[in-house]
This record gives sequence, C-alpha cells and structure tokens, in this order.
Amino acid sequence: MIKAQTYKGKTIGVFGLARTGVAAVEALMASGADVRAWDDNPGRNAAVSFDTCNLHNADFEELDALLLAPGVPFTHPEPHGLVKKAKQTGVEIISDFDVFEGGRHDLPQHQTVAITGTNGKSTTTALIAHMVNGCGRSAIMGGNIGTGVLALDPLPAGGVYVFEMSSFQLDITSKFKPDISVFLNISPDHLDRHGDMAAYARAKGRIFDIQDETGKAVISVDDQASKNFATQHAERTLPFSVKSNVDYGVYAQNSMLYDCLGECEVAYDLGGAKALVGEHNHQNAVAAYAVGKLLGFDGAAIIEAFNSFPGLEHRQETVADIAGVMFVNDSKGTNPDAAARALDAFDNIHWIAGGRAKGEMGTTLTCHVAGVKRAYLIGESAQEIADLLSEKIPYSIFSSLKSAVDAAKHEAVAGDVVLLSPACTAFDQFDSFVERGNVFKSIVEEYGELSQ
Repeated sequence: MIKAQTYKGKTIGVFGLARTGVAAVEALMASGADVRAWDDNPGRNAAVSFDTCNLHNADFEELDALLLAPGVPFTHPEPHGLVKKAKQTGVEIISDFDVFEGGRHDLPQHQTVAITGTNGKSTTTALIAHMVNGCGRSAIMGGNIGTGVLALDPLPAGGVYVFEMSSFQLDITSKFKPDISVFLNISPDHLDRHGDMAAYARAKGRIFDIQDETGKAVISVDDQASKNFATQHAERTLPFSVKSNVDYGVYAQNSMLYDCLGECEVAYDLGGAKALVGEHNHQNAVAAYAVGKLLGFDGAAIIEAFNSFPGLEHRQETVADIAGVMFVNDSKGTNPDAAARALDAFDNIHWIAGGRAKGEMGTTLTCHVAGVKRAYLIGESAQEIADLLSEKIPYSIFSSLKSAVDAAKHEAVAGDVVLLSPACTAFDQFDSFVERGNVFKSIVEEYGELSQ
C-alpha cells in the first residue's frame, strides 16, 4: 500500500468503490485521512469492509477534496451529480494518482513512467515493467491495468513505477508528475465520454500538461495528433515511429529496431520477441526501448528482455493449437482500430467480432480484412458490422460466443487462425473483456480435451 501523509487530517470524499476506489479509501485511511466513501451501486457499498457515507446527502463544505474513480462521468454525456456538486461548492476533484504524488516524498528514490494512447497501452505498460526487471532494476505496474496505484507495494530504492493511464484518469488528474510520459497513438474511442475527438485528444494530452518541465516525453510521430504533441513538446520529446525513419529517436522497419540516439545508428533484430509480432507490437517495442534508454539501460539488454516477454493476457494471446488451427484471444480489442491491428498480424483468419460498439463503428475495419476467410458476428453490433463487411467477406451472425467459436472451429483447417478480436466492448453479454476472453479460452480448452 502507498501512503500519503500529506492527506493526514484531511477530509476526503471517495466516489466509486470498484478496484481503484477501494484501494484509495484504504490508503487514505492508513494515511490518517477522514474518508467519506460511497458508490451508487448498493452491492459495492455492502461489499466493502469500511463504513460508507451517502455523499449525495453529505455537506461538501466539510470536504477538502473529492476523489473520483475513473468510471464516473466527468463531462459527458453529462457530469455526474456529485461532480456538479463538487464544482458548485468549490471542492477540488482529484484522482488516486494525485494521492500517489502526495506520498512520493516518503518513498525510496524512484522514477515513474506513465503510458497512454488509444491502443497498446496495456501491452506497453507490461513490456516496460518486464524490461526494467530484466535489466536489473525493480519495477511494478498498475493504474488502468491490474492494480490501483495506491494498492501497490512500495519499491526499493532505484525502483520504477510503471502506470497505464486512461483518458478518464487523465481528465481528473492534476498533481501527479510522471518522470517519463509515453504517448503511443490516438484514434476515435470513448467519444461518448468526451463529446468529440478534439476533447478526447485534449484529455490524452494532459499527460504532458501534468509533467514538470524536467520530465521526458516519448511520443509517436505516426499519426497526426500524436505528431502534433511531439511538435508542441519538442524540447523534451524522444520521438519513435514504425511508419518512417527518424533522424533522432527510435524506429522499427521490417522487424528491425533502429536506435538513432547516439552518434551512430544501431540496429537490433526484433524477430526473437515472439510475443511482439506485427507492426502494432513493434510500435509498443520501440516506445518501450526509448523508455529503457532514458532509464539508462543498454540496448542489447533491452532487446534480450523483449525476447523473454510472455505477452499480455487477452491481447493476441495464443490459447491453443489444435490440429494445426491456432486459437487467439484478443478480447481486449474493444474498438475497431485495435481489432484492425490484430487482423493485420495474421492470415487465414476466422474472425469472431461484435459486442457493444463504442459509438459508430466507422469504416476502419473494411481496410483490414484481406486475411479474413469468414467473420462470425455476435452481440448488439453484429448487424452493423455485417452491413460494413457484406461486400468484403462472407459472414454469419450467431446468438452467443460459444456458437460462433463452434462454427469457426468446424470450418477452420490446418494453417488457419480462429481470432477473437471483437472491435467492441463486452458489456452486452459479459461483465468485462476479461470475462469474455476467459469464456473464449474455456471453450477452446474443451476442444483441446476432446481432441486428445
């Protein structure tokens, strides 16, 4: 647990009692704060081990700050009632990252790396943590991936905290100052929560606004919005690319990584990194490599760490090879751009897609289906995706994930890939992409048992 003595004696409201909120309450209480915690979900209030207080009825004049969990609507489709109440009474709105910043001076000497972007955040976060540990320093990851930042155990001196940050978290964070920020890419996502693309980009760009001038930025130059940020913060930016060469920075081309940070360009083969296949994963790799260089690691040691990276669960995760058919779980591909990246990584694909769309599907997917033999569509968005693909590839619509996977297995032959990459959230049929991915894996595991 991370404690923050700067909050000792303060009265803090915490709204939202899922993973992040519960960790924040426990850390604040351990720090000596008077905490008023609440969730609009009665089940979550009942599940916690501490007393709750209905913040809707609370006197906000007594609060020093209101900590919001990242799932709480901040601006769109309209601010939550407690957000409005805080603004009306002048109560500061904070995140768990802000509380972490308040406790940093009591931690052993360390560095922080914060990663954002539309796609690849989780893989890059996990890859950087793996790289740091592989290069001989201690690392731990948290934030939007896995564990709330305040639930992490303090690292020994020289440790590196590696945080994934979503646009929701960045929207409400103002005090946290990452030593190194990483901006991977940006494409339309979560527009229902930000209003439009410009507001979404502003939320993502806050990762640079919250840094000190001494902070370093690792920024992609492969899409225009990211390139704009690299230009705006040029004095502290280390650029990276998988689309073009860079004179200064890091880039990848044809499975080779090129380090252009010294007097001479140095090349490394990424072919040994079996969990980092495809251009999108090479983007994750060059970003992580750039971070490694800023942390002072040797290039060859970084590549050696990449080669032992096991990959991330639910992100292009190979589940099984049954009679020459590979089953791949990419349940974390919850938007069209993420699914497009997975489609580009394989050939001879039986593609399982669909769920609850994040707004309009757009036309991104139609340019990435050359390797798809057939689509197996499920969920609320099945017909919308079918309409997009009808002139491109054959498809069928199914009532459940199991029936879709069964059909794909029946039609696949040796050398084919059965790929779950939904391009949608799971919330129409599952509680999360994790549950969806685990159901997919359990279905495939049954095939494995039957095939023995």
